Amino acid sequence: MNMEISKKSNDLVVTCDGCINLDYTLDCGQSFRWKKEKDVWSAVVCGKKIKIEQKDENTLIFYDTTEDDFEQIWKVYFDLERDYDTIISRFSEDEHLKTSSEAYYGIRVLNQEPWEALCSFIISQNNNIPRIKGIIDRLCENFGEDLGDGFFTFPSPEKLSTLSPEDLSPLRAGFRAKYIIDAARKISSGEV
Repeated sequence: MNMEISKKSNDLVVTCDGCINLDYTLDCGQSFRWKKEKDVWSAVVCGKKIKIEQKDENTLIFYDTTEDDFEQIWKVYFDLERDYDTIISRFSEDEHLKTSSEAYYGIRVLNQEPWEALCSFIISQNNNIPRIKGIIDRLCENFGEDLGDGFFTFPSPEKLSTLSPEDLSPLRAGFRAKYIIDAARKISSGEV
């Protein structure tokens, strides 16, 4: 994918000629921390607050970010160097995949932090997306680091490993609490 990056005040304007649709990518159920207000998506990723807007098919604005953060975090997270158009072209050889590719053109696979992805998908068991988002929001608000303006980091497995399932009762995660704590302990100890 060809990209041009220009700086405008504290923002980066990224123009790319490849397949990307933020609405499809950020609200398809692969990540649960993104929120959309008007046309701007916001979240905390890798401990950094981010606000991003898609101006048109090829233009993204990364608000209040640095070129270094774009290169080190956002380009990787949004998989912006992968040629999705070539992948879709190959998928289009199969009639079922062609239909899906056309209907949801622009979905990209996010390169999420492994611990957050694991924990999020433990929470997603027998659940719906609005409820998953609520539990994850409460997890971050109760046990993550406050970055200000309503943004919280995702709590580390080390932090959660010191808790009991009962400590997670404010999350209203139900039976999932014991699995969250178990995963946190196994990751913290190096077992997983």
